[in-house]
Amino acid sequence: MKFTGRYTAATAKALKGSPRLVCQVTEDGTIYVCNGFLLCTMNPPEYAATVQGFTCCEPGNWTIDKDGKHEDDAHKLDLVRLYADTLKTNADAQPLQRSPLTVQTPKAAAVCYYNAAADFAAIYDTKFIAALHPAAQLRAASAISAAVAYCDNEPFAVVMPIKAEPETVRAVRAFFTEAAEDNTKTGEADKLRAELAQSQEEAATLRGDLYRVANEIDELKNKLAELHETKTEQPAAEAVEPKTAAEAVEPKTAAEIIAARWAEVDGLTATIKGATTAAPVVWLAGDTKPHEKEIEAAGGKWSGKKNAYYFRVA
Repeated sequence: MKFTGRYTAATAKALKGSPRLVCQVTEDGTIYVCNGFLLCTMNPPEYAATVQGFTCCEPGNWTIDKDGKHEDDAHKLDLVRLYADTLKTNADAQPLQRSPLTVQTPKAAAVCYYNAAADFAAIYDTKFIAALHPAAQLRAASAISAAVAYCDNEPFAVVMPIKAEPETVRAVRAFFTEAAEDNTKTGEADKLRAELAQSQEEAATLRGDLYRVANEIDELKNKLAELHETKTEQPAAEAVEPKTAAEAVEPKTAAEIIAARWAEVDGLTATIKGATTAAPVVWLAGDTKPHEKEIEAAGGKWSGKKNAYYFRVA
């Protein structure tokens, strides 16, 4: 499974298409994203990999619903306070044990968990659990309270539970508890729990190894892309002498066509970032002020952070 930071490739799927999506950013740069069932705290790379692709929005204080994007009502739901209150409620909660049992509710497939210390079963939407890092650990104070997801003992997300039917609760409890009056069953239950614990530990180790390998692969891909860009990207202003028609290389990709068009404009420098990826970005720097209307009309967007225009090529 491919994942970025504490989230997986399924995070975008879990958030995309929600009736309402709220984003808020704190002064320290922490990004909060919530769809009413899953509340995520993200850093910029995690946001770019999971949210920005389908919202086409920079992180900020906004709400997206059926009427579009709004920037004047994001404060109505204080995600920062909601997250802090949930952490406080679950401060003393014990980790939940995941059961191999899955159930189908009227609205979604669900994953079952059990809190042995408080003797309760809780279930959560499968797609929201799949959005979290495979090694994430859930803690909840009760079956009906929101669970906090931890990675390396650090909280990073909140997941709302689904109402569990009595039959489901009994099945989950039966899996984790022992029959006190039947020693044979007790021994079998202990053996099953030991085997389950060992399997979960081995699975967590494998997920950790996969996480490290995936990060190493991503780093190698980034280095390869940088090397490729270093060799292939050259701003028009750096050309020392014109090429003949026979020597000129015609642009082939959409990004190269866009870059070639603006590289011919005096005072502008066109650069392609991520030329070897599926979504390259063309950046225009230099004296863009005289050409801003023409650039925006062509689909260019302004980045105040980089003080340049960019074209995102899908």
